[in-house]
Amino acid sequence: MKQEYQQLADIIEKSDNIVFFTGAGVSVASGIPDFRSMGGLFDEISKEGRSPEYLLSINHLEDDPDSFIRFYKKRLLLADKSPNAVHEFIADLEARGRSEGVITQNIDGLHEDAGSTKVDALHGSLNRFYCMECREAYHKTEIIEQDISYCRCGGVVRPDIVLYGEVLDELTVMSAMAKLQKADTLIVLGTSLVVNPAAYLTTYFRGDDFVIINKDSTPFDDEATLVINDDMTEVINAIR
Repeated sequence: MKQEYQQLADIIEKSDNIVFFTGAGVSVASGIPDFRSMGGLFDEISKEGRSPEYLLSINHLEDDPDSFIRFYKKRLLLADKSPNAVHEFIADLEARGRSEGVITQNIDGLHEDAGSTKVDALHGSLNRFYCMECREAYHKTEIIEQDISYCRCGGVVRPDIVLYGEVLDELTVMSAMAKLQKADTLIVLGTSLVVNPAAYLTTYFRGDDFVIINKDSTPFDDEATLVINDDMTEVINAIR
C-alpha cells in the first residue's frame, strides 16, 4: 500500500467523528459528468441553444415552466446511475458510528442511495421534488415512473435543488457548519474547493486532521494534514 494511503487509513482508524465533504469528482466515478470540465454537463447543456445558467435558473422555471420541466427531465434525471465505492465507504462509516455524515455539493442524491442518512446537500437533491403551490413532496422514483410534471392541485412540481438566482438553504448550511465544528477529522473528496460559499464552509473545521483527496490541487492544500492527488476510488478501494 502506498505510504499516503496507509497514512489515510491510520487517520481514519484513530478518528471518532469524521465528516466528509464531497464534490463533483465523486459523481464522475458513477458516470455523471462534471458540470464545468471540458466535455462535461455544462458543455452538453450548451447544446440546448441557451446558456446553462439560464436553463438551470429560477427565471427559466418562472418564465416557461413547461420548458424547464422538459429540460430537467432530459438533462438532470439520471435514473441509471448508482452509488460507487466512495459513496458506499462513507455510508458504511456512518452506519458504524464513526462518521457524523457528509456535506456534499452534488445534487444527484447518490449518498442517500448508498445508505447515508446524515447528508447536508448544500445545493439540494434530485431525489426530492415538491409542488410550488401546495408544497406536496414527491420522490424521484414517482417523477420518473409516473412521469409527473404537475401536482394534482395543478401546481408545477420542481426538483428540490438550488437553481441559479436562489440562495442556499439556511438550515442546511447551519447543519453543515455544526458538523464541521464538532469533527475531529475532515476528509474532502472530489472537489477543487473553489466554488463559494460551499468551499468556504471548510474553514469552520477545528479538528486535528484535514485530508484532501482530489486529482488536482486546491487552494487549501497547504492547510491540509494529508493531500492525495490520485483517483479517489483507487484510494478508497485500497484502504477498505
